[in-house]
Amino acid sequence: MKIAQLDAQRAWRGGEQQVLYLSQALRAHGCYNVTICQPDGALYQRACQAHVPVHGLRVRHEVDVVAAWQLARYLRREQIDILHMHDPHGHTIGLLACVLAPQVRKVVSRRVDFAPIRNWFSRWKYKMSGVQYLAVSEAVRRVMINSGIPGTQVQTIHSGIDPNLGQDVPAAEPLFPPGTRMVGTVGHLAGHKGQGTLLEATRLLIRDEPKLGVAIVGTGALRQRLEAQAADLGIAEHVQFTGFRHDVPSLIQAFEIFVFPSYLEGLGTSVLDAMALGKPVVATSAGGIPETVQDGITGLLVPPRDPVALAQAIRYLLQHPELQAQFGKAGRQRVEQAFTAQRMAQQTMQVYHQLMHAN
Repeated sequence: MKIAQLDAQRAWRGGEQQVLYLSQALRAHGCYNVTICQPDGALYQRACQAHVPVHGLRVRHEVDVVAAWQLARYLRREQIDILHMHDPHGHTIGLLACVLAPQVRKVVSRRVDFAPIRNWFSRWKYKMSGVQYLAVSEAVRRVMINSGIPGTQVQTIHSGIDPNLGQDVPAAEPLFPPGTRMVGTVGHLAGHKGQGTLLEATRLLIRDEPKLGVAIVGTGALRQRLEAQAADLGIAEHVQFTGFRHDVPSLIQAFEIFVFPSYLEGLGTSVLDAMALGKPVVATSAGGIPETVQDGITGLLVPPRDPVALAQAIRYLLQHPELQAQFGKAGRQRVEQAFTAQRMAQQTMQVYHQLMHAN
């Protein structure tokens, strides 16, 4: 069985980490597996560092027919059995390539919880027969089925992480003065991630917690807008925008509480990272988040886009350190039991074997 993972993103986000986890696990199990990605992208670099077989494919846009032709030629030459597509551009390029390499079995991972079929182009992508979809949460699976994709074509495999990611990491350089009570979030700076709601909640919180510091970790198009919002709210000195960081586990370890304010979310692997590091979580009930964060057990859930509720939940945990410890311990156990990268890889390999033995 020869497998290829396809991801056309240049940036490094949660989906690319999942590709690398999967590729590493397949290699450890002796499976023939190659990661196909942008030669100038973060995944290519990290795959090389991890000694994972990698093949560079330059994808310039979503309907890059040259890239699709090059991919088809590679799939035929290497006699690839299964192509697993991991991002929207890779999904399109992969389907086009498989028209020219019809022997290849097709798998697509879906990581977001908004409706996949919104126009004629999406309809073409998601109505193609012979594709097995892997949803990262039951919430994503329900959205796909409600959009008209047959349930037999959609299977849930939760994302997973390395539960030992925080071992032996050095402490991060302080972001705030000594004595600051720090909470933080990690994620792409995009509207659906809800960092603006966290800023509004921060304005409410500092009335009772004047020494509060909020770390917003990540990069994205909304950074300037969010910085302007923090200034307009009069909370700029309480907020640090760190940009992209390579030491995210070290930063999370410095948080008292991990906050995840998304209003659209497939699952949220940064929440899993925080739970693995023993951090209590305050998050919204959006998308697949309630499948990871158990309200009142590993953290607190609040409605999306509700800064008052978000502030109340954060304040409550700040005032109850014993509950923070309880949530943190339970969250760590939950990750170890249900959300490891090894578990994700094993379930994915079962899908591969089923495809290989299907008529």
